[in-house]
Formats: sequence, C-alpha cells, structure tokens
Amino acid sequence: MSSNESVTFQQNYNISVDGLIDNRTNQSDQSFRLDQLNERYASTLLPFTIILGFFGLIGIVGNILVFIVYGCGKQFKDKKFRVYVLTLAFIDLITCLTLIPAEMIKHLSYFNFTERALCKTKCFFNVFAASSASFCLILIAIDRYIMTCHPLFFAKLQKYSSNLAARICIFALFLAVLTSVPSAVLCGITKSKMVDFNGVDVDIYLCITEPYYTSTTIRYAYRVALCAAQTGISITIIILYARIGHAVKTVMKIKMTKEAELVQLQELRHQCAKGLHLGHCQCKPCQPAIPSKIKLLFIVTLVFIVTYVFYMSLSWIDQTKLSTTEFFFFSIFFRLYFIHSIINPFLYIKMDRYFRNRCNEIMAQVSRCKRDDDW
Repeated sequence: MSSNESVTFQQNYNISVDGLIDNRTNQSDQSFRLDQLNERYASTLLPFTIILGFFGLIGIVGNILVFIVYGCGKQFKDKKFRVYVLTLAFIDLITCLTLIPAEMIKHLSYFNFTERALCKTKCFFNVFAASSASFCLILIAIDRYIMTCHPLFFAKLQKYSSNLAARICIFALFLAVLTSVPSAVLCGITKSKMVDFNGVDVDIYLCITEPYYTSTTIRYAYRVALCAAQTGISITIIILYARIGHAVKTVMKIKMTKEAELVQLQELRHQCAKGLHLGHCQCKPCQPAIPSKIKLLFIVTLVFIVTYVFYMSLSWIDQTKLSTTEFFFFSIFFRLYFIHSIINPFLYIKMDRYFRNRCNEIMAQVSRCKRDDDW
C-alpha cells in the first residue's frame, strides 16, 4: 500500500470514528434532554396525577356500591331504570380500572411513550368509554321520552321492557366495541420534535398515530366522524329531554289547575254549610315538578355532555406548542370527562332515596362488623 493510500485510509477512518462518536454523543444528549423534559412535565402534572388516582379509587368503590345496591336489592317497579343504572356503572367501572391508571402511567413519561400495545389499548378504551356512554344515554333519553310523551305505546311495551332494555344495552356495548376498534388500529407511537425549556429541539414520542397513517386522511375522517356522531347524539338527547320537561310541566300545570278548582269548591261547600261542622281537607295546589328519576338521569346525561365537549374541543390542540403551565391546565380540562365516571354514585345518593338508605344500611353494617372485630 502506497503512502498516499495509507494517509487517505487513515483520514477516512478518523472521519468515521469521529462521526460515530458525534452520533453517540448526540444520541446521549437527546436522551438526557428527553429525560429532563419528561421529569419536568411529570413533576408539573404530579398534583393532577395524585388527584386522578384518588378519583379512580372513589370511582371503583362508588360503582361497586352501585352494583351491590341496584344489582342485589329489591325488585324495582321501573326495572329498566335498574338496567340503565347498572350499565352506566359497568362503563364507569371499566373507565376507572383501565383509563385512569393508563393516564397516570402516561404522565410519568408523557413525551417518551414507547409502549405501542399500551398506547393502542388506551386509545381503544378512550373511545369505548365515550361511545358506550353516549349510546346508553341516548337509549335512556328515548325510553324516558316514550314513557312521558307516549304513555299508551309505553304501556304496550311494559311487560317486555326489562328484557328488551337489557338486550339493547348489550347491543349498545357491542356497537361501542365496533366503534372503538378503528381507534386501536390508527393509534400508535408518533415521533415528533419539541422545543425544550432551553430552546433546543428534542425528539419526542407521543401516543397519537401509527406512522403509516400519519400522512393519510383516514385518521382525520375517523376523528371528524366521532365528533359529528357525538355532537348529533348530544343535540338529540337535549331535544328529547326538553320535550320531556315541556310535557311534564304541561301535565303538572293541568293538575295544579284542577287542585285549585277543588280547593275553591271545598271552600264554597264550607261556606254553605250554615254553621254545620263539615270536615274538609286543605288541598293546596301542587307545583310543577319533574319526576325524580327523570331529573336524575338528565343530570347524569348533562354532566357527561358538558365534560365530553371539553375533551372533543381540546383534542385538536397541538400539545407540543404549550408551555409547562399551559400544558398543566390543558391536561386538567382535557381529562375533565373522567368526572362523569365517578360522580354518578354521588348523584344517586343525593337524588335517590332508596340508594341513600341502602348505603346508610351498608355503612352501619360495616361499622357493626368492625366493632365486633375490635371486641
């Protein structure tokens, strides 16, 4: 080998070694900056992560309590109400057991999410929780609308009502599974860039979209379809409950008018008694009031719609453009829809006397058992 060839070989070797060292240095620097970025955002989200864990425990306990009270309790006159409540409790329990823990794990490595299977599972249950609740709530709204505004037709279905409601709820859950499958297919690990707090570009890995579908319009079409379906369902539910409220108030006003006429008639009979002691009942006109179960189911539905509107609106925001403070508040409002998975038992305690009394009995039994164990 000539001296020139030897020099050339040595130069190429030195360049290759230097390039390899620079590449490893850059990778090490990228990894260090990514770890710093994750630690910074994880510490920022720590209060919210702790709150999520607390909410998850409350939701698990509360929804199990719903299963105990409504699933093992007395025979209800309105059996469909029982079916609907148990279906919602099942959906909420799934959310508390899967989505909330997955979200807490995600907070620990938000910008270095490399678990592809966990990402797909999380995306699936994200859509499943929302779509199953939507399908169930519109089913409830339709049922309450028929019961209130078309009572004769409702009476014909009464003897089939419980079994039919259960079958439709199961079908709604199956439909929610079909709706959620594309989400699991489209979701994946997306590599992107983000400017860290030192102004340096850092490679990040987010649970957003499979790289294969990044440049296609399929994922956008799917998201738009989901938002459109959710918006249509929400509008339909609001219209149905508005019709229910109008029908109930109309009936109650008629009843109030008749009660007022009855009071006037009794007063007239009393005046015409001519001194004779005739007992008469003091009937007071009743005020228009919506039945408690319809009001309860409406509030449950309203909480879901309001919280999910935040989720749909914020899902279009690019999280990589947010500052640390903005990202913190974004995460809070973005996951606000978790509230509907834990608040239902509290609404039942507030608005359903049977559920409240049964909870008091269960707590009393637990207290007695603890005292017996202490003795």
